[in-house]
Amino acid sequence: MSREDGSSPAVAGDLFEGDYPDSRTDEERERDRTVVLRQVRTLGTPVEPLVVDFPQLLQKRRGRADSGVVQFEIVPSQQGQDTFVAAGEILVRPQRKDGAGADTVADGESALERNGFARQPGFDDCPELRGSVARFVRSGIDARELLEVVSQLRAEGQAASLNHITPLAKIIKGLGGSEPSAATRTLVRTRTASAPTRVAVIDTGVAAEMRTDGWLSHADIERRGDNIDELDMFPAGGDRLLDFASGHGTFVTAVIQQVWPDADIRVYRAVDSDGVGTEFGVACAMIRAVREGAQILNLSVGSQTVDDGPPVALETALDVIETMDPEVLVVAAAGNNGDTRPCWPAAFRRVVAVAGLRNDLTPASTWSSHGVWVDCSTIGEGITSPYVEGWESNLIDPDDPDHFGPNSWAVWTGTSFAAPQITGALARICQERGHTPRQALGWLLAQGVAVPNFGRAVRILPGT
Repeated sequence: MSREDGSSPAVAGDLFEGDYPDSRTDEERERDRTVVLRQVRTLGTPVEPLVVDFPQLLQKRRGRADSGVVQFEIVPSQQGQDTFVAAGEILVRPQRKDGAGADTVADGESALERNGFARQPGFDDCPELRGSVARFVRSGIDARELLEVVSQLRAEGQAASLNHITPLAKIIKGLGGSEPSAATRTLVRTRTASAPTRVAVIDTGVAAEMRTDGWLSHADIERRGDNIDELDMFPAGGDRLLDFASGHGTFVTAVIQQVWPDADIRVYRAVDSDGVGTEFGVACAMIRAVREGAQILNLSVGSQTVDDGPPVALETALDVIETMDPEVLVVAAAGNNGDTRPCWPAAFRRVVAVAGLRNDLTPASTWSSHGVWVDCSTIGEGITSPYVEGWESNLIDPDDPDHFGPNSWAVWTGTSFAAPQITGALARICQERGHTPRQALGWLLAQGVAVPNFGRAVRILPGT
């Protein structure tokens, strides 16, 4: 059977056939399908932006440079979409020189000091990165000059990079964002003899809301002061509206819980409620999660880089994690750019990169990032999951801002919601089959169907 465009549907391996039925009526599903089509049109490379000058709008919402929130600059790209980087920041990774025992960070520091940069201490929460990557900051420098300094350092043999804004752009709520859905699913636990695998969600955090439907209960998901999704932080003081990335981490966490309710899930906030966080912050959260016992990390975040090269802090974090526990698996969303440019951290060979499929199991190549670096894929269009309570901002939906009540569910599209299905599936396979995470990954990939540039395709949750 062929699709209207002449392509043949992929037949993806159904990992847990029949375990995740769709509770929606045909009418409810059709209503959700209408909004999913709108979501799809805003991903990839849309004909026109949903919100004009959206990055500039985000910049203005962040207030002054001394406000304590991450500030970012926009770096125009000749390869496609613009790249976003932390304002005035450069990362340098020490390299040994000719076996002499001294490293090159001192040379780099001298060059940066000549350009007005100051080395930042800032490793109290992430001591494992001290000595492995150095962070330098200079206020008032624009993106073009920042790039010139990085190029100069590289020409001198330094492993230097900008501090990329890892999750900005296509994952934020305003672009292809969530919509209310009538979907629900009953939380059913399946206790097994083996201990649950600990999963870490590194994202915007989890909502403090006390739901009464069983999902994301405080007994299951620990709330700490540093992992709560603040929901309404921007502009300064809030405006009684959901910020542009509010609920992303909550939605992702609940996707994992849908696939495997018995998973031991810990949530880490490395991204703020407007969807902005640095690769350095994400790297620190990754290391902290492993230090606290995580065996599988879910990163529904990612970015392209200025030169398509690997981000320094994320690469360093993966090295550190490998020395801490080589069995740890990192699962990351491939990105929603609709091209084959690498999206990091998914593009690292040590990371399980997850691309998105349409609901009919064909590759969603118009919006999902893809390429030979992708390991697997699953449905990413119209995933439903528990969401947060609040009103959507009229800045991103001026005509009809949505209201999400208590115990709300939403429908959302993107590789951000394909990745946690793989994470949940791996946690389930580990516990049911007594596998290590890497053994579970081997079993999962063996069940999939090879799809060029989309890795091994599998079916888990229903889409729309």
